[in-house]
Amino acid sequence: MRYKFLTGLTLLAVSALCLSLKAQSRRDFSYTLQLDSLAELRFAEGDMRGSICLWLEAAGIADHCAKTEEDSLIYSGFLQSLGVCYRRISMMDSTLHYYNMAWEIIQDKTSPAAVSEKTRLLTSMAILMTFMGRDEESVQFADRAMVMAGEATDIEMVMYAATNAGGIYARNGDFTKSASALRMAVSKTKENGMTDRLLSALTIMTSMFSLAGEKDSVSHYLAMAEEVAAELPENSVAVLGFRETQASVLGSLGRYAESNAIYRRLLSASGSNSSVAEDAGYIAMARNYMAMGQWENAGQCYERAYSVLDSIYSEDITAQVSEWSAKYGAAEKELEISRLEQESLKKQAAIKTWVIIAMALVAVLTGVVLTAAFRRRHLKKVEELRLARKYIDGVEKERARVARDLHDGICNDLLGIGMQISAMRPCSPEQDKVLSMLEGLRSEVRTISHDMMPPQFSFSGIEEVIEMYADRFRSQTRASILFKAVCDGSRTWRQIPDRISHEVYRIFQEHMGNIVKHSDAERIDAELRLSDSSLTLTVSDYGKHSGPDIPDKGGVGLKVMSERARSIEAVISYYSADGANIFKLNVPLTDL
Repeated sequence: MRYKFLTGLTLLAVSALCLSLKAQSRRDFSYTLQLDSLAELRFAEGDMRGSICLWLEAAGIADHCAKTEEDSLIYSGFLQSLGVCYRRISMMDSTLHYYNMAWEIIQDKTSPAAVSEKTRLLTSMAILMTFMGRDEESVQFADRAMVMAGEATDIEMVMYAATNAGGIYARNGDFTKSASALRMAVSKTKENGMTDRLLSALTIMTSMFSLAGEKDSVSHYLAMAEEVAAELPENSVAVLGFRETQASVLGSLGRYAESNAIYRRLLSASGSNSSVAEDAGYIAMARNYMAMGQWENAGQCYERAYSVLDSIYSEDITAQVSEWSAKYGAAEKELEISRLEQESLKKQAAIKTWVIIAMALVAVLTGVVLTAAFRRRHLKKVEELRLARKYIDGVEKERARVARDLHDGICNDLLGIGMQISAMRPCSPEQDKVLSMLEGLRSEVRTISHDMMPPQFSFSGIEEVIEMYADRFRSQTRASILFKAVCDGSRTWRQIPDRISHEVYRIFQEHMGNIVKHSDAERIDAELRLSDSSLTLTVSDYGKHSGPDIPDKGGVGLKVMSERARSIEAVISYYSADGANIFKLNVPLTDL
């Protein structure tokens, strides 16, 4: 009842404010603050496009009317709010555009208000990196936001940074840092009556305990969050974020139907106010359907996920994100260089004796000799890796081009031929047989096209991608294929860098093709094993000898496998044991 009463008062206040805005003819800077208040109300109600219209108007006026540093910081806040709104409707290019404009305004400012704005922008960038699947960079931005929050005086910004940093740390397995940040956020939000921030903190606390496997704590915080969510509008940002986590947690608890019901509601808002990435949402639903044995529904969800990947993770958007990250990193380095130069000048003034100078010279000469020897070896290794990666990049681009030609050219041509035959009258059994053959051929071409395209690791680990490929491969050969993935150490599959996962997957593809062409095996066993120090792929086939001395008809297959292995510093070996031809790929992970 109290919330309904407050909602009524809010609506009355909004109506009065709208009337005053219409009556106001002078569009000065104070008018932008009124627009900002209206936009915040629209945002809290989940009306992203309404918020965008208001903040665009406010930003346009502020751009011309801002005269003081305080005005500029308010303008920066409008730009950041626009970036958040565009992210929630999956328009990543617009998100990056407004984040970049905001950064240009605040990067050189050091006032307390500027520190708060920097804290907000760093946190927003951490969220965006997580949304794009760039976890390593999201942790870096979260760390910077927490450092900046230590200097901020705006309690709401501090809570915003702590809540989101806690979620990011939990996602990446650092539960100690996550718990510390989230407990502070829960305590402070309760003290200051920030209901939406409290729900966000409880949501992420639930997610953290789910990742840690503590089911009792998950149930406790899930219930607490549900009570707080009842005090907020269902379409508010905080409630939608909670619903996404609730769906994920219910899936992990085996309540698959309930989980999918929530995902469906969230995905229905895609393009207007989305709390879940479309591809990730459909992948989660597909996995729930698979757990329930509903294979057809799972397949439909996987198809929907693949269909949105091109728009969400396009090369252009990825390049813009990388550019922004590099730009911010460069600015930080310039400040660090300036600080180090000042310290260096002070140290140089302290050097007064020839004894210290002589010792320094001896140390420098020794270092130069050792560095020169090391540098020669290092440069040679770097050049070999560069050439290998350049060669592999060329191969991948050509594969992608051929895959697109197959998919957009031959598949569509076959579809057109089938449609023309279907339109022919009268129909005959021979005509139906031809149509069936055409559809089978079209399906085979699509499968080849999909296999040639680069695999997506933004929502699946290497073990899932290889297992899905093995499933498809079973339908293309008479061989019995057994695949298993084993995790021995403390590492997780998602911690393997995408470049390593990609090359291991391609090497597995190539070797399976060689087995089919040369070995004629009826049984194939494959194992992917992850330890703290290495990733090992072992493939055993029980057919004719198919080692490296068997000629590759294409002339480049074994060479490409060798170059791929070299590009990730891996070692390939072949040998026979117990009647099996054994292929082993060992990838060191000690430098990760």
